Amino acid sequence: MKRSILILITIVFSSLSVSAQKLAYESSLQSFGYKNDNGTWKIAPKFQRAGEFEGSNRKWAPVKLDGHWGCIDIDGNMICRNLFPSKDVAREAGHEWEIMSEPGKWVYPARNQADGRWGFVDYYGRWKYQPIYEKANPHQGKDPKSFATVRKEGRWGCIDGRGVLVCNNIFLTQEQAEEAGRQWSIGRNYYRWRIATTNPKTGLWGFVDYLGRWAVQPSYNDYRPFGDDNCYEYTQVKQEGRWGNINRNGEVITVSIFLSAEDAAYALKQYEMGRTLEGWRFPVSNPADGKWGWVDWSGEWRIQPRYEDASHFASDTGLFATAKYDGYWMVVSDTGEDLSRNVFTLSSEAWQAGNEWDTHQELGHWLYPIMDPGTEAWGYVDYKGEWVIKPTLEDAKLFMNVWNDRVAPAKMDGKWGCIDHTGQFVVKNQFNTSAEAAMAGRRWAEGKRF
Repeated sequence: MKRSILILITIVFSSLSVSAQKLAYESSLQSFGYKNDNGTWKIAPKFQRAGEFEGSNRKWAPVKLDGHWGCIDIDGNMICRNLFPSKDVAREAGHEWEIMSEPGKWVYPARNQADGRWGFVDYYGRWKYQPIYEKANPHQGKDPKSFATVRKEGRWGCIDGRGVLVCNNIFLTQEQAEEAGRQWSIGRNYYRWRIATTNPKTGLWGFVDYLGRWAVQPSYNDYRPFGDDNCYEYTQVKQEGRWGNINRNGEVITVSIFLSAEDAAYALKQYEMGRTLEGWRFPVSNPADGKWGWVDWSGEWRIQPRYEDASHFASDTGLFATAKYDGYWMVVSDTGEDLSRNVFTLSSEAWQAGNEWDTHQELGHWLYPIMDPGTEAWGYVDYKGEWVIKPTLEDAKLFMNVWNDRVAPAKMDGKWGCIDHTGQFVVKNQFNTSAEAAMAGRRWAEGKRF
């Protein structure tokens, strides 16, 4: 009975002594300490920051000294060395001290004040894992799969609860290393998960698994991720200025020939849809000389690059496209055959001619105004680019289709009029502008002949 009374008195006295220790700030010293109820200092003001005493059985308080956090007991003794980077981490250590956990069961990141390196300490602040890192963060998850992100030689990785490096220091950011650590902790997506990083020596991009080992060797100038979760089967990569597609093992799906990542992704869709190589054409310039041709989705040439410019085939599966050769546009078939001469000034004009061919219209049903490069005189050609109206005009415009009586504004002797399909002026060339001649041509087509 006497022993119980003695213990009770001790507890009451202890609680009274702790409650008497109030956090206080000394403005002259710009420091924190703790005072008794009578206002005298119980623990001298020497801390840069401090918190209230916590705990039920053994009281402690977080304090900041020399730029780092630790914990003191009710007598001001440093029970957890001031090595911790934040108040929250110091409080975790204080709780462990309070319940008298096994030292080292849990470790905390701490910075060595001597050289600025980071390591991990137990709650007393004793080094558990030596300070060899440029930065370290608290452990995440539960044992035996807890991990902490650490940075060494400018790169991030992960160590487990025993201090063993489980994700190599290859990741560019802490966030990437954390994602890798989470994949490691759940043991998923080992064969699927890929994240991009660079070779520290060459700066070229490759892809690693969550252990930080190269799954796709670093040989690329740029990249796109393997989907939002880094688990998609394919992605786009850039090599020597051009884009292509690879799978997650680095196997080439599409040669790096495309001008943009979007074009390469479009080609990949053809592959994923099971489209045959023969059924798709895409305009691309040759890296060697800049000439244009067409490739299939694998990036192999289907129509050799010999043009100055090139258009798409309709839906990339059509039967014709337009190409520029010696400064003028022409129509090309999906096999590379020339469907017209290169006489058109605009790609749109050549495209209309190609559409005539594609829809099996009567040759010469439509005529196109063309200037002869040699004489600089204007005439009209059919969709094959052959002269139907010889180039003798000073200027010419497209034919107007009105009531099946087609006329076109044309200029001769400095004045505008309108000609028919034979090249004869049906509206006399007496107007100053092509617009005036066109208006007169419409009236003529309506039967109001001059």
